[in-house]
Amino acid sequence: QVRPYFALIDSLFKAHAEKNNFPGFAYGLIVDDSLVFAGSTGFSHLEQKIPAGKESVFRIASMSKSFTAMAILKLKEEGKLQLDDPVYKYIPEIRNSRLNTVDAPDITIRHLLTHAGGFPEDNPWGDRQLDESDENLRKMIGRGISFSTTPGTAYEYSNLGFALLGSIIQLVSGMPYSEYIRSGILTPLGMN
Repeated sequence: QVRPYFALIDSLFKAHAEKNNFPGFAYGLIVDDSLVFAGSTGFSHLEQKIPAGKESVFRIASMSKSFTAMAILKLKEEGKLQLDDPVYKYIPEIRNSRLNTVDAPDITIRHLLTHAGGFPEDNPWGDRQLDESDENLRKMIGRGISFSTTPGTAYEYSNLGFALLGSIIQLVSGMPYSEYIRSGILTPLGMN
C-alpha cells in the first residue's frame, strides 16, 4: 500500500537536503516493525567522498538527551536519587564553581534536566567534548565553571548539564552510561 509512494518520499528527502545544503543523510520508512523503504543522499564522509547509505552511521546529536532524562527518572523511581538532590552530592567538584549571586540555590538534578542549571548555552562546547572521559569532565568542573543565570531562574540549553546527568547515571547505577541505557531502557522496550 505504501510502495507507490517510495519515489515521492525519496524526492522529498533529496529536495530537502539540497534546499538546506545538508552534506548527507539516510532515511527509512518503517511499517509494522519492518523497514520497508530506505534511501540516502549525499555523503557520510565528505573528505573521503563516501556515499551515505542505509548502513551509514551518523551522530545522533541531542537525541540521547531523552534517554538521559528517562534514565534519571528511572533511577528516581528506583529510589536511588531525588530530582531535588544537589548535584554536589554526586559531583563534589561542582562546589569549586562560584555561582553568580551569593544567595543562589545549589544546582539540583531537576535544574539540569530542565536546562535551568544557570550554565551558558554551549552547543559548540558539546560538539567538541564527545570523546572526553568522565575524569576529564570532573577535572574541568573542578577548575570552576561559569554561569549566565542563577540556577532555577531561566532556561538555557546546556550540553554540560546533560553531561553531568550522564555522570550521575554512571555513579548511581554503578555501570557505564551506555550499559545502563541498554539494560535499563532499550532492552526492556525491545529496542534492539
